[in-house]
Amino acid sequence: MAGTNDFSTSCQAGGRRGGRMLAQGLAVAVLGVLAACGGDGAVAPPDDPLQPYREQVVDWQPCDPEVMGGDSIAYQTFKDRLTCATIRVPLDYSNTSRGDAVVAVTRVAAGEPSQRQGAILINPGGPGGDGLTMSLMLASLWSGADASTTAGQLLPTIVQRYDMIGFSPRGVGASSRLYCATNGALQPERHSSDRSEANIAAMLFNAHALADACLRNPLAKYVNTDNTVRDMDLIRELLGDAKFNYYGISYGTWLGAWYASLFPERVGRMVLDSSMDVTGPIDVNLVWQPMSMQRVLDSFIPEYASAYPGLYSLGTDPAAIAAVFRGLPEPMRVAFDRVLSLHSVLNLTRRVERGVQLIAAAKGMHWLIEEDSARAQDPNALNDALMEYTFSDDFGQDIEIRGLAQAMVEPYFEALEPAPGPISLRNSDSVFHSVVCNDTPVSNTDTQYWVGLGNEMAARYPYSGGSVTRHLCLDWGGPSVVKPPLSQAARAGQILMLQSEFDALTATEGALRSFEQLPQAHLVTVTNHYTHGLVGESIPCVDEMIGRYFLDGVVAGRSSVCEGPPLPEPTSDKANRMAKMSAPKDAAELAREALRAKLDEIAASGARF
Repeated sequence: MAGTNDFSTSCQAGGRRGGRMLAQGLAVAVLGVLAACGGDGAVAPPDDPLQPYREQVVDWQPCDPEVMGGDSIAYQTFKDRLTCATIRVPLDYSNTSRGDAVVAVTRVAAGEPSQRQGAILINPGGPGGDGLTMSLMLASLWSGADASTTAGQLLPTIVQRYDMIGFSPRGVGASSRLYCATNGALQPERHSSDRSEANIAAMLFNAHALADACLRNPLAKYVNTDNTVRDMDLIRELLGDAKFNYYGISYGTWLGAWYASLFPERVGRMVLDSSMDVTGPIDVNLVWQPMSMQRVLDSFIPEYASAYPGLYSLGTDPAAIAAVFRGLPEPMRVAFDRVLSLHSVLNLTRRVERGVQLIAAAKGMHWLIEEDSARAQDPNALNDALMEYTFSDDFGQDIEIRGLAQAMVEPYFEALEPAPGPISLRNSDSVFHSVVCNDTPVSNTDTQYWVGLGNEMAARYPYSGGSVTRHLCLDWGGPSVVKPPLSQAARAGQILMLQSEFDALTATEGALRSFEQLPQAHLVTVTNHYTHGLVGESIPCVDEMIGRYFLDGVVAGRSSVCEGPPLPEPTSDKANRMAKMSAPKDAAELAREALRAKLDEIAASGARF
């Protein structure tokens, strides 16, 4: 059944049967772990060990409506052009005798086959993000663009001239799945800004236990960017395309840069949206991220709040507003994040008001606990006090902020005495850590270095800076692949890079380092904006560049700037807010929401690029 395709030693046929498996929504498994599939050993292997994979017949079948959102406008619009398949890939490209895995793929065929310019493969990030439905999401988004604008005339043409390709990267979703789990329990762990000896010891113990759980799974060492890039190139070849076209978001930019470094001569049109630092070890990005998230929490959101003191009752001093989070005790910091996952707020500039409301809720709840310490031990008393507290003189804002504060109560009391948890990682987190640890050597192999860095970063970036101490790769034993030199990517064609000025998940500082070492890249920076993943924002300036690039290969010089859209106006009246939320939405808006939900899901799964 769907969702059960974890690591298996069974040997099953790929090709035609694989297409039917995905079409029926069934799970797929790793094939032939200890011996290669497809023979009894009597036939000599071909000179090219990859020939059987390159010559496999891909059986494109109608997709399972349940998997692809059969009730959606997007599915109904493109179902006649939408097909699914699974392809057989080597578990290890350097030694195909180790056996096979399978990768699930979706395709929205070009609307004008006679004008087809190729296929665009799409990755939404992670690592550990499932991009199977991205073909449908992007096809729907671009087809629904506003036809009255230049961008709205270009984007639908892309979907007419390109196949849109989504896929579940190996280890994820409908492909051969990776899980990290063992018997036993993790030690109770507090917020990463708790730098007590006991909490640091728990963080180190848990990192070791989770790394050990992953390494016990034979699939773990084969889930890495190099293998995924080679899977992507195999998809290109099976589609019959000489050139590889690509749209990668977040970790998808690391994937894209790796592809361009490994196969520069095969790169066609490549967009890197919200770029990681691809210049060195991947774990450098684990250090960049807490800084960029704290920057939004310390400056962007407080500056917005200070412009509306009457609505949020936080005053007019951005520094004082930023101090609210920094003054919270560790259990409240846990609750602050868990209410709606602050990552989702930091993922999208249009949610800036939600971030302000969260700060206002935390401020009021903290004050109530400080005023009467008994409330810190009694959830009923704290809830009663929250009902009586005035968070805002505006009726609608007061209701919403109080609701957020009440939602903090349960996680706050759980965080006071954290419980041990199972040694288990979700599928997406299993893939995340395996890729990070397999791709490049650890920046520093000394455990105490990461303890010291965590101490420093917890003070400077208290939202998540201390989490760098919990580094699973210290116990991994080194990478399983060798990262190709980035200098080779200079031989590729022009690359389009898109970046929000204050991106909270992939810091602009890291993106600029990548840009400096990609001489053929063109960088578009969106000012006064922190959205992570610009593809779904419908910014005309950005969309026009995407359209011209994919259709004509046009980029405007080395770098350019797009002015970010105006920040949203606060909605002070609850009725008006609800009316706006319930207003009918067109296909393009629904497509944007689906894409944002996908990016939110990836961002909310722990640390994510």
